[in-house]
Amino acid sequence: MEPTADHSATTAMRPSTPPQVRLSLAPYEAVPGGLDGAWWPHSHNLIDELPLLVEAMEGAGSFTRVTLGIELWPDVPHQVAVGENLVTAGWFVSGHEQNEILLCSYREGSRTLLVIPPATEAGTAAWLMNTPAPVDGSNTATELLAIAKTRFTAPEVRAG
Repeated sequence: MEPTADHSATTAMRPSTPPQVRLSLAPYEAVPGGLDGAWWPHSHNLIDELPLLVEAMEGAGSFTRVTLGIELWPDVPHQVAVGENLVTAGWFVSGHEQNEILLCSYREGSRTLLVIPPATEAGTAAWLMNTPAPVDGSNTATELLAIAKTRFTAPEVRAG
């Protein structure tokens, strides 16, 4: 799948009351080399979703670049306006975790989040957001999503 890239700056058209950001963060550097938290966007529209995420993470750093899995985002503009700043966007190609977003800051380093697909069932998403990744970073985003899918779609065992 080839990404669609618009190399002009893009400004988000937001509703009068933006949706609440669904975000769970681990303490900074709690998971060296692993996931730093989870984000459950409301849609696949990066122009609408990214400003909300970056603004919600202001205490974690001033992010200037994001890299994300192209499979979840049909259109990835080259830059997205976040307040008065521009955040440069890039994408992972196949062979890299498609359910991650890497947020980079020149001063504070980077944060890697599990991206929970927007259509994920609420109970599954809540479990993912409240289940910390192992400290050793042994579970990838794809593995965590597979664990959640198995956990929430397994048939119930009934006592006879």
